[in-house]
Amino acid sequence: MAKELVKQENTSLTERPNYIKQGDTRGTDHITKDDLQMPRLALAQALSPQMQEGDAKFIEGLKVGDLFNNLTGDVFGKGPIDFTVVRADSPRGIEFYPLDEGGGIKDFSVPLDDHRMEFRTDENGKSIKPAATKFYDYVIMLVPSRELIALSFKGTGLKVARQLNALMKLRGTPSFAGKYSLTTGKETNKLGTFAVHQVKNAGWVTEDEFKWAEGVYESIKDKTLVIERDQEEEPSEEKTPF
Repeated sequence: MAKELVKQENTSLTERPNYIKQGDTRGTDHITKDDLQMPRLALAQALSPQMQEGDAKFIEGLKVGDLFNNLTGDVFGKGPIDFTVVRADSPRGIEFYPLDEGGGIKDFSVPLDDHRMEFRTDENGKSIKPAATKFYDYVIMLVPSRELIALSFKGTGLKVARQLNALMKLRGTPSFAGKYSLTTGKETNKLGTFAVHQVKNAGWVTEDEFKWAEGVYESIKDKTLVIERDQEEEPSEEKTPF
């Protein structure tokens, strides 16, 4: 039996009160998929804006290592969260403006062989981080709620993305056939202690879930999705080949 997905706080904007009729979407009829921002299943770090009281993105009760919906503010705790991968995008590089200059995306699609993706050293031998950040992006469906949300990995999370890619590839099936479990843990290196994702196999989706995810895949497979990006500082993966 699939595990029920339980949020820490009952604040979900997707839970319709019983006094609102099912299917009543007046006032939103003109909004299409092209007008939407894809919510992201984010991982709270000590420097995340959602952890900073007084920040516009602050989420009450959020703790380091918690998974949360960055659009609705729903908190999922440290998991486990069962999901299937509706779409897995090719890795991309994204260049940001410096935070002291206001931040924001400078270049949304930096080729992985671009010089901005390279680690460099200055004249004193000090390591300089790449100007652009490598991301692996996924559109996932939470099970059993069928909520669609983006899952992105960067920095220290790149190895988890590769693990997930391997788990999907080894099945030899569509990405949305397999079910996976997402939890969080802690990792320590020379840069400090920080929260990390952990992923493992969790069986197969049901036939109904497969058909539903297949339909979503067909509707978004060629769409460019807008995913809000984290830019806060975090420990970075050591230099690895692409």
